[in-house]
Amino acid sequence: MKISKKYFVIAIVLMVGLIFLNLFPNISGFLKNLIFKAFSPIQEFFIKTGNNIIGFFEIIASIKDLGRENTELKQKNMEIEAELSKLKETERENQILREALNFSQKDTPLYEIASVVGKEIQGGGDWILIDKGSKNGVEKDDVVVSEGPSLVGRIFEVNNNFSKVLLITNSKSVVAAIIENKRSEGLIQKEEDGNKIFMDFVPKEENPKIGEKVITSGMDNIYPKGILIGKIESVDLSQNQLFQKVIIALATNFNKLEEVFVIKPK
Repeated sequence: MKISKKYFVIAIVLMVGLIFLNLFPNISGFLKNLIFKAFSPIQEFFIKTGNNIIGFFEIIASIKDLGRENTELKQKNMEIEAELSKLKETERENQILREALNFSQKDTPLYEIASVVGKEIQGGGDWILIDKGSKNGVEKDDVVVSEGPSLVGRIFEVNNNFSKVLLITNSKSVVAAIIENKRSEGLIQKEEDGNKIFMDFVPKEENPKIGEKVITSGMDNIYPKGILIGKIESVDLSQNQLFQKVIIALATNFNKLEEVFVIKPK
């Protein structure tokens, strides 16, 4: 309470001094200077005190502005992250399109890009559904490949808006193939009692090497010649005396298949 009274008295004295100067404007300069010097420390105190109060409220306002700016920055950061995700997806799609362009330039007509909307790659089914059908011009026995390109399978059921693709991993699928370097021909199919994909009817006198590429030969009149199937993983010589069993590591990862290309067989 003593401090409050002190400030109250100082304020009264200051007001009286200011009123005195305003009521008697004609007093001598000496007296004006004397009164001014007497009251100037008090004025300076209140001015500083006022500035400090103003500064305090400015700090409060700045903190509020910083909070608002921080919220805005967080929102912008979320928008930027969302945009980056879109750009990454767009870049992936552009890469697929570039692969498609390179593919179409290899004398193999690109027909349609389709998304995988359903799949059964376990339990012996070995098929996928794509979002393109007869209204897009897709027909039975059209060939389906993935980016690269590498062989996926062929269309065996067509509806208006979607189609079913028989994968080369299906036990009913048979693909005429050739070992790229050796030029040894055979048929790609799935083991009856296993999950491995192998190339059959390769003469035993041939000497296929692990890592060699296996491609379509075009001899089945379904799959165009030159599409990558996979690479030789191992060679089994124990089957019979005439032919050897060449195990193939497929180039297409069917578990991660999202987009495919539909092409017309020649």
